[in-house]
Amino acid sequence: MCHSGPTLVQRKGGSDGIGSAQKVQFQPGSDKVPSKVCTQKQRVMGLSQDCIQIIGVCCVMAVISYMTMPATLTAKEPTVLHVWFYGWCAALSTGLGALPLLWMSKPSDFWLGVSNAIAAGMMLSASVSLVSEGVVLEADGAAIAGYEISHAVRVVVGIILGMLFVVTTKSWVEGYEDLKLGDITGLEATKILLIIAVMTLHSFAEGLGIGVSFCGKGGAHLGAFISASLAVHNVPEGLAVALVLVPRGVSKFKTFAWAVCTSLPQPLIAVPVYMFVEQFIVWEPVGLGFAAGAMFWVACFELIADAIKEMSVPMCSFCLSLSFVGMMAISAWIDVVTVHPEA
Repeated sequence: MCHSGPTLVQRKGGSDGIGSAQKVQFQPGSDKVPSKVCTQKQRVMGLSQDCIQIIGVCCVMAVISYMTMPATLTAKEPTVLHVWFYGWCAALSTGLGALPLLWMSKPSDFWLGVSNAIAAGMMLSASVSLVSEGVVLEADGAAIAGYEISHAVRVVVGIILGMLFVVTTKSWVEGYEDLKLGDITGLEATKILLIIAVMTLHSFAEGLGIGVSFCGKGGAHLGAFISASLAVHNVPEGLAVALVLVPRGVSKFKTFAWAVCTSLPQPLIAVPVYMFVEQFIVWEPVGLGFAAGAMFWVACFELIADAIKEMSVPMCSFCLSLSFVGMMAISAWIDVVTVHPEA
């Protein structure tokens, strides 16, 4: 057991020249070697347990994928099963982004700041992409009292609502001083809950986009392309979630599970949107703006603020800019490779 030190036999020379044996017991804290060995063993055991749990979850996800996969992945007229399956696959790709950090131990304060800055850059990039997507949507003729409401106006309204949501949620959560997420309590637990909530809300907007894309002429091809682009885009988003959770002490398994869960609204929302598109399509710009506003607030007033506490402003700016530019480059590449021909 790691709680008791190993028993060693120490021989002391006697008058007979043979020597007598004496047992020496390591006391906890009396020697650093046993404690280090125990710590290493505990880390290995913890990592092994996390890996087993992750493999188990992956098996469950594989079974669900197999059971819900349509008979043919391509069809002239997409069905509800097609919409679900493509949204499901896009959601699962988020877990791939979390995998590299599963072998990362709890970092120093400096690397915690770096992680916050990188995650903030990714979220800011996602916010810009969401706003750009919402503004250029096709006109849907939405109007109030005879006045047409443009997509830009609805996106702005969504941004304001998203920021208000984060501020209100944070104020409400901070009222519970005994908030606890596993072994994490207090302010860190609040930040983790806030990040998970924002990333999950962001997936609602993406699920809405998947559902709408499968409708109309050429919907089968467009929906497949949109789903594929979101699947690629979800990988760095999973990394952003892991960059926030792992440094704050969340277990490897829970990090992987939460990364995937933040994207599960994509297939869950895509299906009803596809079935009742006329009722949902008007709210798509608002949903995109809402997600962008929430992510912008968290990135600027939570992650960047925390990063500056642990590192210099120039270093924070460098990590933030590098992350932002990298994500924008990935988004631009996705737009190029997923260009679909007009049906």
